[in-house]
Amino acid sequence: MTSILEREPAPSRAGHASRACDLPVLRSAQADWPMPPARTILIAHLLDTAVPYVRLLSRSTELAHIVPVPYSAQPEALSLLGDLPVSMPASIEEVGPMAVAAAQRAARQGESPVMIQEVGGYCAGAVTDLAGVPGFRGIVEDTKQGQWQYERAAPLPLPVFTIADSPLKALEDVQVGRSVAYSVERLLRLRFYRLLSERRVLVLGYGGIGTALAEHLRRAGVQVAVYDPDDIRMSAAVVHGFRVGARQDLLSWAEVIIGVSGHRALTTADLPHLRDGVVLASGSSKQVEFDVKGLRRAASASAEVDEVLELRVADRTVYLLNDGKPVNFMEHSILGSVLDLVYTELYLCTRELARQTWEPGLHRLDPRLQQELAQRWREEYGQR
Repeated sequence: MTSILEREPAPSRAGHASRACDLPVLRSAQADWPMPPARTILIAHLLDTAVPYVRLLSRSTELAHIVPVPYSAQPEALSLLGDLPVSMPASIEEVGPMAVAAAQRAARQGESPVMIQEVGGYCAGAVTDLAGVPGFRGIVEDTKQGQWQYERAAPLPLPVFTIADSPLKALEDVQVGRSVAYSVERLLRLRFYRLLSERRVLVLGYGGIGTALAEHLRRAGVQVAVYDPDDIRMSAAVVHGFRVGARQDLLSWAEVIIGVSGHRALTTADLPHLRDGVVLASGSSKQVEFDVKGLRRAASASAEVDEVLELRVADRTVYLLNDGKPVNFMEHSILGSVLDLVYTELYLCTRELARQTWEPGLHRLDPRLQQELAQRWREEYGQR
């Protein structure tokens, strides 16, 4: 395999990020389905593993601006991309406004179409402003939480391509579930001197990631319960053999609670139902699963050491991991070949916006193109 150091200009310093995986499927897609001239604003989790993707994307489209998500940006990745127009927002609230302003500037600076590729619905509140920008073609969204943000903004005044509910993206859920389990296990070992297999774990949310997480935990010997407000998903959990029940009963039963619902799964109103010493961990974007601000306000005492916030609240101790931000981003949420699949679908959706003008509303990649992409990926990775 060719080293990334041979494929790209030598970075200012070699490090772990310089050994991130190659993306052969994306490379072949760029060769066979080139993108016409366009300018792209990229909102991204700039983990070390994202460096090859950003580099390849910059070969197909002018990256007018890159806005990292603050809680997931890694110093080495930022260093290796230092020759590109990267601006770090001071807070997560500045991500969307910074990207929108960059799109407006890019549209004024040339005739090429302008797009935003993002990861979390950061620009959903500005779709009306963006729709009025001459030359702005639309947005590509990566995540379900982001897609929900754009759905809430309906009727959309501009086109938004989403891969969040793509059958290809669903293949990523298995890896995310494993990653969340790994991170919780690591922190329990290092910070609590406990084994996850000896804990009673409640998974809040039984979508794609929750299903994968619960199954992975069970295979590791963990006692697992599941709660989801959707009755069909709860019925699926019963079919799959997981413990279910009334929400309050499950909260009282659990020693570890992992939120992967993509919504607010636990608030201060739930505190009386929690066990003393319960550990809370999130596998969702931002701080959406737990009311972190509310928990801090309700605490009579708190102490934060390493990745663990200890709160004395409602006459019990509650431990919050990584300040309620996704624990899986501490160890690279997604690794391996599935990255090549997801990145390539993002590229192809961005290309669709560059190729032509689309009607306002949500769009998905043509299923025939999804099938072609799946075949290429399988031929690349399935016969090794």
